[in-house]
Amino acid sequence: MKKQLLLFCSVASVTLASAQCSELFFSKYVCASGNDKAVEIYNPTANTITLTGTYQVSMYDNGATSPSVSHPLIGTIASGATFVFCNGQVTIDSVFPAPPSTPYATYPCDTALQNHAQQLDSAHFYAFSYFNGDDALTLDKNISGNWTTVDIFACIGEWPISSTGSHVGWWNSSPYNNATTGHSWTKYHTLQRKSTVKQGVTQNPAPGSWNVSVEWDSLPNKTFPTGSHSCACISGVEEFTNDIFVNVFPNPVNSGIINIAAVLPVKQIQIYNLIGKLVYEEKMNSSAPWISVNVPNLAPGAYILKSSFGENKGHISKLMVQ
Repeated sequence: MKKQLLLFCSVASVTLASAQCSELFFSKYVCASGNDKAVEIYNPTANTITLTGTYQVSMYDNGATSPSVSHPLIGTIASGATFVFCNGQVTIDSVFPAPPSTPYATYPCDTALQNHAQQLDSAHFYAFSYFNGDDALTLDKNISGNWTTVDIFACIGEWPISSTGSHVGWWNSSPYNNATTGHSWTKYHTLQRKSTVKQGVTQNPAPGSWNVSVEWDSLPNKTFPTGSHSCACISGVEEFTNDIFVNVFPNPVNSGIINIAAVLPVKQIQIYNLIGKLVYEEKMNSSAPWISVNVPNLAPGAYILKSSFGENKGHISKLMVQ
């Protein structure tokens, strides 16, 4: 599984000369029990971004200084939308490590979590989504033929230790590993990126210095991605915020009629499928804060509804169609 080694200094010092809200970044990290593992990626920009051929995710296993495994991402992410990459195992998988280690079985990922994903990882060990709380992750972008890190989760090259001093650890909030507390933030937790974060981490932190609580909020063990992310980014067109009350009903939609009630007049709606394709768009002339739209040709499934209010304000809602 080993790939050609890269100099750690070249990985650690990678920086992307970009402004806030102009590049993809991790928005959720799911490290539940077993193989219930996933990452969510958020698009803070004003444009739909193509992943295929341009982006990959990498995992640095047990303090590795170069990627232990990388996986290309496929599809697109609409402006203000998210993309979930999830463990793809669906059956019990027998693993036969090198002697003297003994064989063991790994168990399937929860199908409920897989149903939230736009892309599944390999169905067998060993792959990106077999991280277990003590592995660093990166989101990488192909720039002129070179993979450049645009976001780092945790610390590349650090293998946190447990409260007993063994290398079966994870990262914590303070102190920054669990050596003295036995408490974990990155194992058996879901983490949500804070809404104030507007760009990824491109400078690898010094070992022992990464405080997970600075940019991440801790959620219960198995909290699945919702298909949206709250972010303070101003993408150049709109600021997406949950401060604007929006009620979409009925939801799920079963008649083609979508009603949207908000505290501000809705100027435009856009509906995207979960691979980021724009499937419906309509501009509104009404000054009323309540509109009714007939969208009869949407296939059953999950969608992202983007409501725009003018004055550079917008809101993202999850829309279900039956």
